Amino acid sequence: MLNNITRSQKNFLRKCALFIIIMLFFISVLHRVLNKTTSQLNYYFTWYNDRLSNLLLSNGFSIDEVVITGNKFTNEKDILNLINKTQPIIYVSLSKLADSIQSISKWIKYVRIYRILPNTLYINVGEHKPFALWSNDNKTSVINSEGKVIADNYPIDNLVVITGQNSLSNLEFIKNILERKTQLSSHISSCVYIENKRWNVILDNVSTVKLPKDNPYRAWNYLNHLQSTTDFTFSNWSIIDMRITDKIFMSR
Repeated sequence: MLNNITRSQKNFLRKCALFIIIMLFFISVLHRVLNKTTSQLNYYFTWYNDRLSNLLLSNGFSIDEVVITGNKFTNEKDILNLINKTQPIIYVSLSKLADSIQSISKWIKYVRIYRILPNTLYINVGEHKPFALWSNDNKTSVINSEGKVIADNYPIDNLVVITGQNSLSNLEFIKNILERKTQLSSHISSCVYIENKRWNVILDNVSTVKLPKDNPYRAWNYLNHLQSTTDFTFSNWSIIDMRITDKIFMSR
C-alpha cells in the first residue's frame, strides 16, 4: 500500500511528522517554563502572605477574644476548636467558619459571625427550640414544634412525651394547647395519638383524658373550664372520657 504513495504525498507526510515533533518539543519546553514560573510565583506569594500576616498580627489584628452566644445545647469547646487563632482576624472566612460550626450539632439552626475589629470574633448560634420528646421503637428523640427530630437520646427534663403512630404529623392540637398556657397545660406529662385519629392526654402521669376525634378543642376547653371554675380536680380520676360530644365519663 505504501508503494502506491506518490513522492509529493511522502513529502507532505514528512512535513506533518516534522511539524508534530516540533510542536511537541515546544509544548514540553513551555510546560517546563510555566512550571518554573508558577513555582516562583507561589514562592513570592507565600513570602508576601507571610509578611503581611505577621504585620497584621503585630499591629493587633489577631483573634484575641471569641464571644459565643445562643449555644444552650451546643458545646462551646467544639466551636472554639474550629477557630484558627494563629491567623489574622481579617483572614477568617466567615461563611466557611459558619458552615463548619453548623455541621457539628443538629441543635444548630443557623450561625451568624461578625468581626469586631481589631481582635474579636462574635458568634451568634441560633438553636432549634425543644418542644417535646418523641418515643418510638424504644428510642426517645427531642423534636421541635414542627415534629422534626433534633437529637436522639438527649436527656431534657420537663418535656412532654409524644407517642403513637403518625403522631408527629398531627401535632397541631398538642402544640396549640401547650402554647396557650392554660391551667391544665402545665400538668400535661404525655400525649398519645390513638388509632391514627385522636389524642389521649395524660395529666401528671395520673389521669388520662380521652379526647374526641372531632373538635378536641371544645372538649379540652370545657375541661379547663371545670378545673378553673368548680371544685373539680382531675387528679381524683384515672380516666376522663370525653369522646362523646357534650358528655363526660369519669372513673377512678
